[in-house]
Amino acid sequence: MSEIIKLNQFDISKLNYSKPIHQQNVYYGSIDYNETACYIQTPKIVIDDIKVDNKQTYIIVKVDPTDFSLYDYFVKLDDHNVSSTYTSSNNWFNKELPMDVLEGMYRRITQPFKKGDIPTLTFKIPIQKQRVQCKIYDQSNTTLHFDQLSKGDMIACIIHIKGLKFLKKDYYCDLYISQIKLCKHMEYIIPNQCLIEGDDEETSLFDYEILDEEVILKSKEIIHLEQTMSTIQQNIDNQQQELLCLQQKIDNLK
Repeated sequence: MSEIIKLNQFDISKLNYSKPIHQQNVYYGSIDYNETACYIQTPKIVIDDIKVDNKQTYIIVKVDPTDFSLYDYFVKLDDHNVSSTYTSSNNWFNKELPMDVLEGMYRRITQPFKKGDIPTLTFKIPIQKQRVQCKIYDQSNTTLHFDQLSKGDMIACIIHIKGLKFLKKDYYCDLYISQIKLCKHMEYIIPNQCLIEGDDEETSLFDYEILDEEVILKSKEIIHLEQTMSTIQQNIDNQQQELLCLQQKIDNLK
């Protein structure tokens, strides 16, 4: 059984590349991880778009704005694919291919993005005889249909990194989504009547009063500290202004 690798456990040095062999009109070399199929589990990501292009279906996802680890992982994978092709080119193609040529030929998984933007990644959905082959589940592990996914949904995926595919003019890493889990939030069900039973009504009220008093005291202390910090900061600003005036007088006297 293949192991599912989480990002924080992934060791890129354990990737193994087989020599590409001729298959119809392409050369294809498989990739494994520590001698087993390479499956990685993504963190939670948001569907940015679902598109069909040239009879292929893709999901475009946005990574977590506070955590670019998934994007960084695929940047490292892109770089590793190119460097591995370079070091193996003599063995694979009976000639040494220049690094700059390989970099120009390689179709990267990752694309540059502007500062302040959230990077996106595009993953293929496997289709066979017009049917989606990857499994899709909800939070209760109930099977869903692909049409139940939509833009804005939060999901987690299992990605199968399968191999390198070499065409006449370029090459790329062949990968696809093997499983999807929809991570929608559960709706809150709130009864209209109080269902909490207590042994002593007065004790319960007293406990709430103590909690409220603690919150008030903490709020007062926070306000006092913030006011003190503001006063100190104002004094620092005034002193800095005096220093600037003194320095200007000294400069004028020189």
